Amino acid sequence: MIGVTTAAHAGYYVSTTANTGRGYNRGCQAGYNSGGDVGASFLVNDGSRCACNPAGFLSQQNAAVTVSGSTDTTGTLTASHDESSVVALPDAAYATAAADLATGQVHLSVSAANFSEASASAHLSDTLHFTIAGASSDTVTLIPISFAFDGKLSGTNDPATASGELNYGFYFGNAQAYEFGDYGAGYYGYNNTYPTFVFASDPRVNGWVSYSFGSYDPLNTQFTGLYAIIGATADIGIDFDLGLRGTGLDYTNTGSVSIGKVDGVSFTSDSGVFLQAAAAPSAVPEPASWALMIGGFGMVGGVMRRRRPSVSFG
Repeated sequence: MIGVTTAAHAGYYVSTTANTGRGYNRGCQAGYNSGGDVGASFLVNDGSRCACNPAGFLSQQNAAVTVSGSTDTTGTLTASHDESSVVALPDAAYATAAADLATGQVHLSVSAANFSEASASAHLSDTLHFTIAGASSDTVTLIPISFAFDGKLSGTNDPATASGELNYGFYFGNAQAYEFGDYGAGYYGYNNTYPTFVFASDPRVNGWVSYSFGSYDPLNTQFTGLYAIIGATADIGIDFDLGLRGTGLDYTNTGSVSIGKVDGVSFTSDSGVFLQAAAAPSAVPEPASWALMIGGFGMVGGVMRRRRPSVSFG
């Protein structure tokens, strides 16, 4: 987790990175609260921590590289938007990333010519404080939590050189769902797999009472899990991050997180804005649609409460 120094902001942050380069030529990395920095930064991506010069700079081989890019210096700790592009003739690369706690959304895209490289990442983090009306210390309340993202292969990539990677991570309290493989969660490449884009392995999921993937594809992933809160109050951290690398991936449509509406359950956030600008949450699904997810608990509704001794967390 990227720390924020001020106590008022300790429970939340957003981080975005838009990174571009070509071979051994240096590109630029635009970020907000990224890589240990606090606030906006626009740095050369070779580890030197030098500021990028939008008018251009020299590569490690003293070859002229023209760079343009911007970072949203008017952004806040609850939203940021970064763009970076590099032109190293005859190739070029472009990346953009945006994240907003108020909407619970991230947006990313990467585009690069043959043998160029572009990557982007966006990360949301907040701390939520739940209150369950009428609950006692041993009341178990199940909360539906969801995340989703979708994208597309973009551009006219040359199958001989095209490649792409996608990674995601979602964490809610002590529950998680993520995929970070050797080649990224999703991967397509020039080793006869282009344009096939599939996850490299099964998702790593744990800590949920029950969960379901409505779709599990790098171009369309939809997840819903039931999380158990015990007692009348709970303080729970939430993190969502999405990362891209490749020659043509467009995830600007959206990646999003949501919390299902449950009668008697309310929450506030350390940021003060989490999901306040998001669409109103839908009601808890009809019992039949959740039967497979919660059947092991002998429940018939999307969210039901039981005294702690009557619930088995196996």
